[in-house]
Amino acid sequence: MADPDKPSSEELQDPLLDGPYAARQLIVVVDDAAVEEAKRKQPFKEGTSKDQTSLLLGTAVSVVSGFVPFPVGLIVPVLAELAKGLTRLREEGVQVSVISQAEAASLRFPPGHPRHNVLYVGHPADPKVYFTTAQFHRLTFEHKFAEAVHLLMALGATTLEVQHIVGWSSEFSSKLGVALPPADMETSAEASRTKKSGSQLLFTATLEGTKTPKVPECLVWYHHEPTWQRIADGRLSYGLKDFTLTVSYEDDFGINAGLKLKAAKVGLDLGGQFEDHQSTVWRIVGKFA
Repeated sequence: MADPDKPSSEELQDPLLDGPYAARQLIVVVDDAAVEEAKRKQPFKEGTSKDQTSLLLGTAVSVVSGFVPFPVGLIVPVLAELAKGLTRLREEGVQVSVISQAEAASLRFPPGHPRHNVLYVGHPADPKVYFTTAQFHRLTFEHKFAEAVHLLMALGATTLEVQHIVGWSSEFSSKLGVALPPADMETSAEASRTKKSGSQLLFTATLEGTKTPKVPECLVWYHHEPTWQRIADGRLSYGLKDFTLTVSYEDDFGINAGLKLKAAKVGLDLGGQFEDHQSTVWRIVGKFA
């Protein structure tokens, strides 16, 4: 017999976190007080027709718990203007959902966020993480690169050389919050070698390595990268000594200048100066203990 006090499997599911990426990719966060006020209001504000309200809130805005469309007709000024803008975006093929501050508490945002009227983009591989639209590409690539380095260190890497193949290079790499020293491009013999081979040395590291190699828990990119998995298997099962791992970032996920323009037209803040996507490939070469 089921325990009436125990949440059902359906109740334990979070439609926002469990939904497809396209459904959760773009969000804005609104004030809880505005949501509560909307719930208490009469079904229709004076001068607002049922059809208009349905268009603004029933089809354009998803608010409140459960990540479902906001009840038709419950409209307040703070949401009305936002709903109009989101309706315009929807007509142009851009689906943006709205969540309350309470719902946002279960997600992870950059320091100082979430803020109202800012357009956020979901992490492609971690449904709990959201970045500002302006910094989405830099932070997403940084996260993927950092995970690759973390994996290699946990597997026992003793040397790491990060080489630029295409896309973002030295200036971009200087902005990344990674725990590797930048290569000395003027004096490094390795830098000269990689320049001649058509690549550029970005980072280097020498480590002691570990005698107990393992694949770290809580990796999110690893499960989508077969070549990373082969390196881990080679190290753990066959004593692999040398490796070459590629970190590629080639999909813009629809976060581009077109979205920037459309969001600006409806008054949404991108959360800073927009950094556009560049198709990028970096290569990490090194040795295991």
